[in-house]
Amino acid sequence: MGVQVLVKDPNNLDEIRQREMDICKERCELIINSGATVVLCSKGIDDFALKYFVEAGVIAVRRVKKSDLRRIANNSGAKIVVSLADFEGNESFE
Repeated sequence: MGVQVLVKDPNNLDEIRQREMDICKERCELIINSGATVVLCSKGIDDFALKYFVEAGVIAVRRVKKSDLRRIANNSGAKIVVSLADFEGNESFE
């Protein structure tokens, strides 16, 4: 994503990693709690996120072509979601 983090204290590195995993878990829970049973993504899905989807019984497929995503959405009534962010900057998923 082009984000760079400079850490001056190596002890903070574990805290940063833990927070990153917590954010990933929160995003996965938003999607799972919405009732989604299948997640298709045009880019990669982190192995940590895949673990949560598998445990919840959600099928997650990564690296699906965008043209295929559009076709699947049109034929199944699914919705393409580009971002979880809303206008206030909070993350939500309906």
